Amino acid sequence: MPHKRVTLNPAGGLPEIELRFGNALFAKYEIALFDRNGTNSKPVTPEPQLNSDNIPDTFQVGTVLADLDQRILFWQAAISVFDDQPNQTYLMRAIISQNGNQLAVFDKRGSIVNTVVDQDTVRFDVG
Repeated sequence: MPHKRVTLNPAGGLPEIELRFGNALFAKYEIALFDRNGTNSKPVTPEPQLNSDNIPDTFQVGTVLADLDQRILFWQAAISVFDDQPNQTYLMRAIISQNGNQLAVFDKRGSIVNTVVDQDTVRFDVG
């Protein structure tokens, strides 16, 4: 299955990713940037992050815009419910922006009992 793609403006700044977790859930997550072949990962988040702290869940991706062309952005989260209730669902939303302009939104949804691990990826096109 081909990667989802986000086209970055070559005259713009570095992109940002923001993760949001819906339905009042607790999440521990990490974000990494891989090369075009899906190897040689570099962390975007310095260590696993929490959505329940007072630290914003928005991170700049990369250091040089041109170097992001065809690179793969990966995010993964362990998502837990606060209180087990029947028929609970989760939402993991990634928002990719550049210069304050939203470029793409990627949602992962599903049923949850206690904890679930989910992940997603996107490939950048610069130009």
